Amino acid sequence: MRYAILGAGFIAPINAAALLSCEGAEICCIANRTTEKAEAMREKLGLSCPVYTDWKEALAKEKPEAAVICVFNDQHREYFTQCARRGIHVLCEKPLANNFSDCEEMIRERDRAGIRATVLQTQRYGAVLETAADYTRKHDLGILCAVEDNMSCHYFWDGRSPWHLDPKRSGGGIVMNYGVHQLDRVHYMIAASLGSAKTVSFTGKAIAQKPGIGVYSSYAMMGVTEKEVPYTVSCSGYCGPSVNEMFLHFQNATVKCVLCDNGMDARGVYVSKGSAFEKIPLLCEDGEGGADMYAREMRAADDYLCGRLPEAPVSMEWAAEMVRLCEKIV
Repeated sequence: MRYAILGAGFIAPINAAALLSCEGAEICCIANRTTEKAEAMREKLGLSCPVYTDWKEALAKEKPEAAVICVFNDQHREYFTQCARRGIHVLCEKPLANNFSDCEEMIRERDRAGIRATVLQTQRYGAVLETAADYTRKHDLGILCAVEDNMSCHYFWDGRSPWHLDPKRSGGGIVMNYGVHQLDRVHYMIAASLGSAKTVSFTGKAIAQKPGIGVYSSYAMMGVTEKEVPYTVSCSGYCGPSVNEMFLHFQNATVKCVLCDNGMDARGVYVSKGSAFEKIPLLCEDGEGGADMYAREMRAADDYLCGRLPEAPVSMEWAAEMVRLCEKIV
């Protein structure tokens, strides 16, 4: 499959490097509004493909079979539409779009064009969640009673791309950026245990408390799935040691997923069937900078776009639902 990389910002070289780990994948061009980042990315990855400042020209001249959309959130619909109408399969960065209405239109464009498309929801491919999902599938832990997902991080770090702090471009800030990650991984883990995870009841609130910043900086969400599993999701975008963890409370055990070291708990999966947690071995590792995690994600996506997998690893409908839930609180 010949791929065009559309956008050359922070995530693009990470996705491109992961794509190059897929057998038979070729990057035929990079398009970005300025050439500096695209050329730096090309050099870093040892590529010789052309660089374009006009992405439509890149699609017209290079005629890629697939494209990886890594541009601003509010541009996803336009880029997706142009790719679909050219018969180009699509890998789209999360969130699928800034609002559910755009997601629905993108799904219609996919169906009209008959292309294959999937969405990059990276965190579910991390070693911690892959191990936890595997453990819950293979062990009888009883009924899944509740899920808690908590994040605390320094969202407004120096060097944060300005578009992340622009409500129109980013979809409100931390909610669309991190909220779709947390909702995706919560629903993914519930589905791993129960086979389905559709939310039937949902509420929450987003809060903007950072002086001089117009995007949301924290949020809390609560939902209940069709199989009556309640879940809570919270995130604070301020300073302090990063917390990134999930608790899966079963009838007979609790599974704790610690996605990053925080000074108290080491990254890993912990299981408690009594009064104490025990750490279990990880099935895999994520590699430096998460390279192996991104490679696992990209191999699944490439297999689908090439027709080796019958279903999208992350369907557009699934990704649209994560956006729909986030949109309820922004």
